[in-house]
Amino acid sequence: MARKDLSQIDASESERYNLDYILKKEEKNKDDTKYVSVEEAVNEEALFQAKSDREETRVLFISRDESLLNPSKQSLDGYTNLSDLFDEVHILILREGIKSKTPVLRVADNVWLYTASSDDWWSTPNAGMKLVKEQLIFAEGFRPDLVVARDPFESAFLAIRIGKKFKCSVQVHVLEDYTKPVFLKKEKHNRWRRLLAKYTLSRVDSVRVITDGIYDCVNKNFKIKDLAILPKFNNYEPLISVKPTIDLKDKYRPFVFIMLYIGRLGHDSTLFRAIDAGRFGLRNPHIGLVVLGDGPARREFEKRAEILEIKKQVVFEPKVKDTIPYLKSASVLVITDTNAVGDELALKGAAAGIPMVISRTPAREDIFVDGESALLCEPDNTDEFSLKLNMIMNDVSLRRRLVESAQNMIRKHFHDDPEKYKTAYRNSVEKALIIDN
Repeated sequence: MARKDLSQIDASESERYNLDYILKKEEKNKDDTKYVSVEEAVNEEALFQAKSDREETRVLFISRDESLLNPSKQSLDGYTNLSDLFDEVHILILREGIKSKTPVLRVADNVWLYTASSDDWWSTPNAGMKLVKEQLIFAEGFRPDLVVARDPFESAFLAIRIGKKFKCSVQVHVLEDYTKPVFLKKEKHNRWRRLLAKYTLSRVDSVRVITDGIYDCVNKNFKIKDLAILPKFNNYEPLISVKPTIDLKDKYRPFVFIMLYIGRLGHDSTLFRAIDAGRFGLRNPHIGLVVLGDGPARREFEKRAEILEIKKQVVFEPKVKDTIPYLKSASVLVITDTNAVGDELALKGAAAGIPMVISRTPAREDIFVDGESALLCEPDNTDEFSLKLNMIMNDVSLRRRLVESAQNMIRKHFHDDPEKYKTAYRNSVEKALIIDN
């Protein structure tokens, strides 16, 4: 066997090659997975069972995430198999390194995996396009109806090329905030990927993001016709039985009544309304406001608390990752934001068992009843927030009633419902098919 110069190769690629070699030595009768050659994948029409009415949705996902290569499960969210979401699924993985020995793999009746490899990261889209031309062009034309890039970098670059060449719809998913300094530290090529994202996101009409913060970033910098946050699968009911792991009254002595605000402190944050609404109560040394979150406007909010002479009563906690213990221990949750993140936070608060004073939104009014399961306020009415915070502070029975009613609502309406989630996720992706160009 030829010797390898380990200083000149990627150790992870070497291990992957060795693993491929070992797996090929296993007996074939121990492997139920069907491996499909390029020729078989193109010619074996029975695998696809095409419908003449074209009512089915055929999706090509392009990603750099090699975890999708797991033959036993392909999931974008960790919960739902892609095979359950769409009629026909093709997953193309762009990988830097050694060429795969099995570039085409059928892992389910309606799911195929493809691996496109190249020596350089920037040339993986070329390898991907070559594989697409070999595998996904049939007599009736390009097989997928929709191409979804799971990142705005190499995957999106290839998706746009495919969309332009084969006249099909394209959607790009942004799953991490590439504008943050931490992104540049993850991989040595990420500085170039950041520039690539500017190119790709300016050339697509449909974009899906994973968080409200990324939504704000994309919305600010690009004109996207169809921009939305991807639906998330949440099972809120288990939060009802979770026991508190911290005692905020003990942690923040001498506070005996603690208001809680959770959210990113950007320049569009409405924390100022929560501070203004609670300022009269916060002049009492036994009442405090704990703010979980950080952002570029944090100093402005700290200064606002100082001007109102309640600086000692407003505590900023910028590095808290697990908010559930705070929801289980604080006296009241104040949600002044009106975004989708606030909607989800309201559901978590309801399940956690904390009384809430929240802004009205269509989504919240569909779920909560004012005075019964939460106290709802007009989003820009600081006086109403102040009045209802005062009601909560002075009425123990009201707090108990709000908690009991909200948790009953969660038990009734928000038990684990994967089917509704699947429908929402599928609809969000398929919306790219109907965007006006």
